[in-house]
Order: sequence, then structure tokens, then C-alpha cells
Amino acid sequence: MKAIRRTALSALVVALGLAAALHAAGEGRIVGTVLDEANAPVEGVKATLTRPGTGYKLEKVSDKKGQFMLLILDATQEYQIHLEKQGYKPYEAPLKPKLEDTLRVSFTLVKAEPAPAAAAPKELSGNDKAIAAYNEGVTLLKANDLAGAAPKFEQAAAFDPKLAEANGALADLYLELGRNPEALAAADRYLALKPNDPRGLRARYDALKATGDNEKARATLEALAAADPKGEGTAVRYFNEGAELTRAGKFDDAAVWFEKVVEISPADPKFAKAHYVLGLTYAKEEKDAAKKARAKEQLQLFLQMAPNDADAGTAKQLLDYLK
Repeated sequence: MKAIRRTALSALVVALGLAAALHAAGEGRIVGTVLDEANAPVEGVKATLTRPGTGYKLEKVSDKKGQFMLLILDATQEYQIHLEKQGYKPYEAPLKPKLEDTLRVSFTLVKAEPAPAAAAPKELSGNDKAIAAYNEGVTLLKANDLAGAAPKFEQAAAFDPKLAEANGALADLYLELGRNPEALAAADRYLALKPNDPRGLRARYDALKATGDNEKARATLEALAAADPKGEGTAVRYFNEGAELTRAGKFDDAAVWFEKVVEISPADPKFAKAHYVLGLTYAKEEKDAAKKARAKEQLQLFLQMAPNDADAGTAKQLLDYLK
């Protein structure tokens, strides 16, 4: 973890990037396409999704295009997909949804009777090659092989330049690997395919910050705030902007960012320092009754969220002074 992960105040560490995204709770969608060996869609295939060790089961049937859609409420878990139709061999394999996104997967069903000896294997299309490479990258990523996953996502993007997910994965991976200019380029490609998408804007902001282009980074942050005004990723980046200014001693400027943080996440303990800095800032105007009240409120919230913080003693002393 690099870049903005290092900008958190004191002992606070805000985990960002792909690793966190892969383990966050949220839903995902799976759009499956069932094809036969001649690459034709197969209608009427029963698709059953289960989660090993549980009684979870979700069933759908493919349509005329061979497609079915599964809505997964918890995309952080591992699942098993089972496909069956009379006249075809059953198909079963593990499947990992994509968090807060759509995973598009193609499946090939083999007829139960032996295929004609003269039949030649069907050449995979560019899209199928892209999906296969993308899935290989996901497998390597799950094994924490970031360096090995990157070439697979690069292959997927080359096979199908319109596969936005490959560029999104590359942007996140390049950030983790410290390849910031490449991360920026991948984020821009992703945004060209998905304009104003929060995932791409987050990656673009992080890459710009890492390369030191603060002006463009803040412009991107404004776009992210418009696209995802209540998102935790937006609050985290607001917090880091405030933290950067706090370390430079610019508390009043930092307070502007921290006010945005607490507006989005007023009770999140990982943003406790935002309340502390706001309390210090408002306390400077103690002759203003409203500011004094706000200072006390923010300091009390800070102590509730982080009673053992290194600045807890200072917060208590200031509260005694403001009484």
C-alpha cells in the first residue's frame, strides 16, 4: 500500500485500493452466456449457483441468447456454478463474483454424445480470449500474485479494448505496484469506456496524487464527489487532503476538508481525527457562542470514537477550558 495510504493522521491507517475493494461487503452481478461447441447460444440451460458449506442456492434458466443473470447480495464470497441441460454434459466450476460490478462469463457445454471426429475445435473470439485472460488474472490476484496478475489483465485489455473491467483492474494493480503513470493511463482508458464512474475516478485521483499533480487530482476529486457524494472512497480522499494540510500546519484549510468528511461519515471511528481538528479550529473562535458549541461537540465526538488516542488528553483539557 502506497500513495494516499501514507497520508492518514497519527496511527490512523485508512485501507484503500484493490485489496480493500475485494474484501468489502456488497453485491455483484454475474451475466453468464452458455454456448455449445459450435459457439451457438444454448437456451433452456438450468444454472444453479451455490455457496459451499451453506444452504444457499440461486437458480436461473438461459434465454434464447443463451444468457442468464444472477444477482449476488454478497459478492465477497466464493460460489459454485452448475449448468445442466438434457443432451449435454453437466458443467460445474468455482465462481467468484466481482464486487459492486458485473462479471461476464462464457460457458461451453459439450454434447453428451461424442463429437464428430472431423469436427475442429472452435477458435476463441477476441472477447472470449479477453474473458479467459481476465479470469486468469483474477485467480492470480486471489493468490496475492499481483505481478503475475498484471500481464493477464494486460492481455485481456489487448484482446478486447472495450473490456472496461480489465483496465479498471490494471489501474488498481499498477497503483499497488507503484507504477503510477501506467495506473493513470489505465484509469483514463477505463473512464473513456465508463465516463464518471467512481471506480475510475478514485484510481485517477490516486494516480495523480502519487505523481504529484495536485491540481488535476483535486479536479478529479470534485468529479468523484459529484459522481459518488456519499461514498466512503470520497470521504477517505477528503480526509487525506485534510491530513496533508494538517501536517503542514494549515488547520483552517484542513477544516474545510474535514467538514466534508464528517458530513459523509459523521460516526465512523476511522475519521475520528477529523472531529479533533475541527474541534481545535472552532475553539479558536470561542467568543462566538455557536463556534464554541460546535468545538465542544466535535471534541466530545472525538473522545467517544478514540478515547485512547494520543491527542485525547489535549481534547479533554480543551473541553475543560471551554466550559
